[in-house]
Amino acid sequence: MKITNKIIICALSALMLFSSAPFCVSAAAPKAGDEVQSAQSRRILGTYRKDGSILFKMQEDAHANGNALWELLSNDKKKTIVLPKKKIKIDRVLYIGNNTTLIAKGATIFQTDWQKTLIIHNCDKTNYGSLKNVTIKGGKWQIKDNAKARRSTSSFRFAHASNIKLIGCKIETNYISHAVELIACKNVTVDGCTLTAKGKTKSTSLEEALQIDIATKATAPSCAAFGSKYVKGQTCKNITVKNSKITGSRGICSNKTDSEGGKWLKKHHTNITVTGSIVTGATSEALALHNAAGVTVKNNKITSKGSRVSTVYTIGLNLASFGYNSATAKHKNIISGNTIRGGRQGLYVIAYKGNKFGKTTVKNNKLYAKSGKPHAMEIYNCKSVVKSKNKTYKW
Repeated sequence: MKITNKIIICALSALMLFSSAPFCVSAAAPKAGDEVQSAQSRRILGTYRKDGSILFKMQEDAHANGNALWELLSNDKKKTIVLPKKKIKIDRVLYIGNNTTLIAKGATIFQTDWQKTLIIHNCDKTNYGSLKNVTIKGGKWQIKDNAKARRSTSSFRFAHASNIKLIGCKIETNYISHAVELIACKNVTVDGCTLTAKGKTKSTSLEEALQIDIATKATAPSCAAFGSKYVKGQTCKNITVKNSKITGSRGICSNKTDSEGGKWLKKHHTNITVTGSIVTGATSEALALHNAAGVTVKNNKITSKGSRVSTVYTIGLNLASFGYNSATAKHKNIISGNTIRGGRQGLYVIAYKGNKFGKTTVKNNKLYAKSGKPHAMEIYNCKSVVKSKNKTYKW
């Protein structure tokens, strides 16, 4: 296959760790079969296909694979990268750029350095502008020695990002870490994914497989390292989880914080939707939606298997507001068609500190609590509540 100067990639300086490098392509479009050559060496990174996507070429070892994928992925030019249906070992974090579609169906991406994550994009803009328009389809995403739980960093981490889609991905983590961490992100879809914690867990483990996080110094130190403007209480918006299977110490959690004198407690995530999924908390809540407003939870199987039945950590679905604001009551919550099992409560909805949730509709659910049938469903401090055709049981 002919290598042309029209289809090389600009050099990535080793000193510019988090910069993005655009493709250097001339006006002439590449043809199917043309090879993509690294600007740093004579290394071939991949081959163009008929549809304009690039099929990644396996390199000789994990280090070369990591460098080659970094070079392909980290620029902001619109691109589609296809991974071969093989086990691809890497020894570095993959920094992903804007306008990226990464197709990994049939591939296994294996991080050989247990201390490192798999995919990351760090802060360079606020207002959901650091990373835009990324789709990752398929792939088994693994990190060495996950089951030993030595690593406490996320497998995927996105901060101040928007328009992110994870489709059909199988992402592994451990019980003290996250499979996917979203910090101050909006318009994110997790569709048909499996997020799984590996190894043994302690009865007091809390970390969730999918973390929906607020950006503050305490909750997002990775953002704080880039400057104070990235940790001003920015929240997540329009997060959708559907047709997925999620298991961690917690399954899914939207986070709040009382750090810095409680100044961020009034901040709430908005428009979180979980549908058609199986969500399990191995030791703590299955679905903990803290400081979330405008929640839709439909047609899921939600189970907390935690043993601490007298504590909030064994609630199946916990929708809780911890800080007063004037906006929370304007959002509607819908919880319907679910089977929810918990320890202290199955479903627990409550707003604290004088706050109120908006209209909350709870219908057609099967609700269980180990602490007894009366605790299978408890709802407090909503502007209005509509309950119909729910069934409650002692679990």
